[in-house]
Amino acid sequence: MRANDGAPLDGVDRPDSIRYRPEIDGLRAIAVLAVLAYHAFPRAVPGGFAGVDIFFVISGYLITGIIIRQSLEKRFSFANFYARRILRIFPCLVVVIFVTFVIAWFTFPAAEMEALGTSIRGAAAFIENLVLHEQIVGYFDPQAERLPLLHLWSLGIEEQYYIVWPVALLLISRWPARRMAIVGALALGSLFVCLLTPPIESAWAFYSPTTRAWELLAGSLVGLRLCNRPVEPARSVATALALAGLAGIAFTFCAFSAGSHWPDLRTAVPVLAATALIATANTVVHRRILSARSLVIIGRISYPLYLWHFPLIAFAKMNMNGAVPALLMSELLALSALLAWLTYRFIEQPIRFGAAAIRWKIAPLAVAMAATGLIGIAAVNTRGLPVRFPQPIRNLMLSGTETESHWRRAACLLMRQPASEFASECAGQGGRPLLLIWGDSYGAALYPGLLHFSAERGYDVAQYTASACPPLIGYSLSERPYCKSINDDVLSRIKRLRPDVVILDATWGQTETVLRQDLPRTVALLKAAHITNIVIMGPPPGWLGGGLSQNILYHYRETHQVLPVRTFHGSTDTWTRQRDAQLQELSHELGVRYISVRDIFCNESGCLSRIGPNDSELTAFDSGHLTVPGATFLAARTVDDILNAIAPPPQ
Repeated sequence: MRANDGAPLDGVDRPDSIRYRPEIDGLRAIAVLAVLAYHAFPRAVPGGFAGVDIFFVISGYLITGIIIRQSLEKRFSFANFYARRILRIFPCLVVVIFVTFVIAWFTFPAAEMEALGTSIRGAAAFIENLVLHEQIVGYFDPQAERLPLLHLWSLGIEEQYYIVWPVALLLISRWPARRMAIVGALALGSLFVCLLTPPIESAWAFYSPTTRAWELLAGSLVGLRLCNRPVEPARSVATALALAGLAGIAFTFCAFSAGSHWPDLRTAVPVLAATALIATANTVVHRRILSARSLVIIGRISYPLYLWHFPLIAFAKMNMNGAVPALLMSELLALSALLAWLTYRFIEQPIRFGAAAIRWKIAPLAVAMAATGLIGIAAVNTRGLPVRFPQPIRNLMLSGTETESHWRRAACLLMRQPASEFASECAGQGGRPLLLIWGDSYGAALYPGLLHFSAERGYDVAQYTASACPPLIGYSLSERPYCKSINDDVLSRIKRLRPDVVILDATWGQTETVLRQDLPRTVALLKAAHITNIVIMGPPPGWLGGGLSQNILYHYRETHQVLPVRTFHGSTDTWTRQRDAQLQELSHELGVRYISVRDIFCNESGCLSRIGPNDSELTAFDSGHLTVPGATFLAARTVDDILNAIAPPPQ
């Protein structure tokens, strides 16, 4: 999201600007207020996230107008265009990123800092939208609230548009009579790609510049039309269009919700509404509503306001486990507005319109942005900058990547991928006996533990796991649309491979009704495939909040003591005990073996938080995924039982 290109913030026309229209600032204010309200009070404004779509239209209009007018006046240059984009975008962005990083330095555990580093690196390279998609973080996912720079995805879309569009528009302008038609065709093409994107690829549709381009190009079409100076519509027609546009925006904010697949055909409502308001002028809507002084003022600071609000809300939600009181949330919005005005007044304005020559401003800004990128790289490469932590707990501050690197992600642990993307090595090395792990990411966490003893004990390990997909035939999950087909595929692979043991391992967080319906079906199908050795691994100890590593950090900050080796502090043992008992009973009914992981890690004194030499290794790095030492600890205490139960081959 960006603001005010081509619309002078002080109301004075600049040589590079199109005619200043205060109603554009008013429209910008409505959009940013909707976004803020959605992030702070989503139930009050369920469709407020569509304010970003309005910003896309505004940006397309302003940027196209600037390029066309300067081209007509024979004074457009790429150097000047990109220099002014840097002056507009970089100052506020660098400040917000740096302040966010400083706060995170003192508050974030390793995992969150590593994730923030990835976001900083993406923002500095103008690809935050693509980074979020690669991380498999949906904008509407609950865990997205733990990413303070999540909102920079929209800035990535716009920056990519700024890089590509000037060149494309000047090429298209070689055919001035067909310019509108070509841009319209490009917009329709992007819209078709958006609409043809299947729901299972909704994250790609949300973050991709290809599926978002039509929104920016809708604004570009308005900019081209107004630059061509056509006959203005009659006042009554303009007023009707403006009223319809305002009503369309209000309808979007109230009627749509985060649960909706977005963008889709409904996204045309705010896009067309914004184009109607921009394409018309001098109506009562523009004069009395959009040009209201309060809205214009907010519109002028909308860019820094957008940048500041989300990190503040994210930090508050993380520190309060998502339960932020309404009064505090309102105070955070007020603080966002104050910081936005201060940034606008004392950083953005002096840098953009100060007396120094542009070339003397660009180099320091480029260096500053490169420095933020280096900060992000350092946070990622060091797995969360553990140097920040006190020495007694430094080695216990895990980010998770040190463990996940053993899971064979995207190969044998599918991440929103179809079953066809299971790699050939998932079937093992062809040895016997063969232990096959079927499950979700908890099953993937077990794999390195069983693998550790495979050569010594003379067995092979196969792994067929998928993120958030428990090994339950018939199970479906909207956030993981491939679950059902993946489980069907794994069952087919089991029939072909004929493993000696099938190990079902998952979080087992489904309702008891789902487990009692789907687990018996799964076991029956395995037995029908002549799989006689079936093992269900129970849930491991669980940890509240950000998980075990975070609990150790917070406990140390409060007590200056390392979390005890055995503890129930910050654990979810009440739930784990109940689910463990339910699964044990169900396994007995089904006639399959059950391994209580809880019993291995926990006793009446608590659950193991640390193991290994001098208790220096964590058993889990987050809310429950075992570390490699934790998985090895579990395998050492279960592999004998698993192997001894395998019936010898007939003589």
